[in-house]
Amino acid sequence: MNKIAIKYGVFLFASFVGLFLLMHEVAQIRDYNLRALNAFAHLGLIYGAIRQYRRENPDSVNNYVSGVVAGMYASIIGVLPFTAFVMFYLIGDTAFMNYIQDTIPIGTYLNPFTASLFVLTEGIAVSLIGSYIVTRVIDMNLVRSNPDLQGEYHD
Repeated sequence: MNKIAIKYGVFLFASFVGLFLLMHEVAQIRDYNLRALNAFAHLGLIYGAIRQYRRENPDSVNNYVSGVVAGMYASIIGVLPFTAFVMFYLIGDTAFMNYIQDTIPIGTYLNPFTASLFVLTEGIAVSLIGSYIVTRVIDMNLVRSNPDLQGEYHD
């Protein structure tokens, strides 16, 4: 599981940073709704990590905890460094930090550290919910395509 998590976690971090820098370069960094692009990358890489884990460990099918752990492990490897990246970016780009403070209702309470904690919280929440949903979808598809993979929790 470690190799899978590291592989997909590094891809996740790279996709987060890549999308962030791309949005910065095309002057769309202030469009908060574009974080949905991060969600697609996040869920896609969670899907890849859990799918690879299930294929390498077919005895784990329908054990939802192992699937969620595989997705969370990969996500944490990607989300934690991205949180640090955002914090350092906000420290360096005071104009963007001031923009955030001026436009968000709780902006007066934000600094680069607390703003990056919101990124961490959102990343962990998406990871947990996404890992559970993706695990169920992957398990359903694997059992449907191979009925011999009933797993330990099948009725």
